[in-house]
Amino acid sequence: MRILILLLMIVLSSPAGMAQEKLNPLKAPTSPASSILDLQPKTVLEPKSYRALETALYSNFLNSNAEAVIPTDFALEFTPYWTKNHSLSLEEYLYPKNAWDQLVRNSSFSLASTQNFILGDSTKSNGLAFGYRTTFHISNQKDRDLISNYRTELKTNQRISNLIVGPSELLAASPNVSNKTDFLDQIKATVTKAIYELGGYKTIEDATAVVDKIYEDASLLGELDKNDPGPFLDSFYGVIDKNLHADSLFNKFKDYIRNRQGLSIDVAFASFLNFPTNSFEFSYLPKSAVWVTPTYKFTEKLDFIKILGVLRYEWYLSEYYKRYFPEATIYENNFDYGLSVASEFKRFSIQFELVGRSSNTTIPAGTDGQGNELFRKEKNSDVQYMGTFNYNLTDQIVLTYTLGSRFEPFIDPTETLISLLSLNFGFGTPTMDAIDLSKE
Repeated sequence: MRILILLLMIVLSSPAGMAQEKLNPLKAPTSPASSILDLQPKTVLEPKSYRALETALYSNFLNSNAEAVIPTDFALEFTPYWTKNHSLSLEEYLYPKNAWDQLVRNSSFSLASTQNFILGDSTKSNGLAFGYRTTFHISNQKDRDLISNYRTELKTNQRISNLIVGPSELLAASPNVSNKTDFLDQIKATVTKAIYELGGYKTIEDATAVVDKIYEDASLLGELDKNDPGPFLDSFYGVIDKNLHADSLFNKFKDYIRNRQGLSIDVAFASFLNFPTNSFEFSYLPKSAVWVTPTYKFTEKLDFIKILGVLRYEWYLSEYYKRYFPEATIYENNFDYGLSVASEFKRFSIQFELVGRSSNTTIPAGTDGQGNELFRKEKNSDVQYMGTFNYNLTDQIVLTYTLGSRFEPFIDPTETLISLLSLNFGFGTPTMDAIDLSKE
């Protein structure tokens, strides 16, 4: 337990876990690889956050004797595109221009490993899974209009600042200005003109009222130091931004980017590699799956709700299961379908999943009069439901607990209880500095 706590403290105190503003909050990873290996029992794959690397440790962190253990099951997901800063424009970040850009930017590769894959005779074996996925975001006009309005307002504030900063720097260095009062008196006409001409005010009186409030706040600033005017000028510019609501506007804009709304479609594939004798030279590919996961996040008053659907086709290698799970009933083809509802708050999120399964397999049914082997189709149905609770310890670390009932397992169909704790880490996310607002 001490080692686990030390690991957590190191991550929390490292520069990667510290306070640089993240553009895309970490979501609890549900990678294709961890799902196909059953480390993460959820069928619905949550669209991943923009991270160069995401990792997860899966365990209840306690053994049967209530002693703390270090998890041995883990998963990671790597997104090559986000390993560097591409200086994207805002539109390029939110709405890539074509499907190819989205494919490249959102393509991620996942890997998961366990030393506790239980075979039919209860022996433990090693399992390794690998997966791929990408996400396509479907833009809509409402979101584009919001972005356009934000950009227009931000650019207006920037132009106002540009008209004020240059003359302010010259005045602060001028021999005709000896103190704060001189500076404020001589720059006032410039400030008034910039705000009136660019601020969208209908009359000069409206602009003057804003300038008066700026000067009321500026009168409380410290004295101008002619030898070092920088601190005073920075404070003066801050007063202007405050009264133009620049910080408030930027924060709203940032929150919008961090909480993208609208429709996206996630496409994924994964396959599972088992080493039943725990020898690297002998392995099977027992199971593979493909996913299609549409996600819709609501806007305005319902912006805390997200709905996810899932269609998953999973197929099994019957030869493997007949050999290592001889007592189990195995269905070669499984089609999963269902819905998930998620609600996100500042640091806490909760998600409920309900998924149905339709299974079928072909089994021998004897022979006909000519000795030809006959087969028949066997069908089955099942259901899985669970709740997942996530808490963001930081923008880089998420603690997740999952509770519910899974599809019937191979070894003991009555053991369907899910109770899983996982710790998820993210590295290499884009920050606000990665967005070039000057780009169209």
